[in-house]
Amino acid sequence: MRTSRKHRYVFDLDPINMTPMMNLMVVLIPLLLTSAEFVRLGIIELNLPPAVSGAGAAAAEEAGMKAGKLDLAVTITDRGFFISSAMAVLANEGEPTLPVLNGMHDFSGLSMKLLEIKRQAKDLYPDLEQIIILAEPEIDYQTVVSTMDAARSIEVEGNTEILFPEVFLSATVR
Repeated sequence: MRTSRKHRYVFDLDPINMTPMMNLMVVLIPLLLTSAEFVRLGIIELNLPPAVSGAGAAAAEEAGMKAGKLDLAVTITDRGFFISSAMAVLANEGEPTLPVLNGMHDFSGLSMKLLEIKRQAKDLYPDLEQIIILAEPEIDYQTVVSTMDAARSIEVEGNTEILFPEVFLSATVR
């Protein structure tokens, strides 16, 4: 700092060194690009059913019956899995299709039952790739995700067989 003739202070400014900031960007940009790929891998793909209400819901159900849609659904309750379609519910007098065993939901049994349904319904229904998962509010998130995984594919004799890859989530109606 130096003084001028009128006793004012004049500051000599050094030029700003941009090298550290540029070094940070050179490291930060590739890091962000690679972490974006990992974030994409953690996403669970699912679809929501179309929203219809009132007369639209009744018309959609009637159109589904005429088109011969399967409309396969798995309802997760604290008692077990209820498997149903537009035609019927696979259960015995209000009991779940696959009851809870030793306090745990039977995911392998669900996959086997869905494989049996898919083999029986082959070439009969146009929506054989779709399944709707419904869960009661008290069902934990991991059970819903495991149900989605069990509904998508099954390992049979060393081969992976695709069951219902298009998973839709819906709310239960009480």
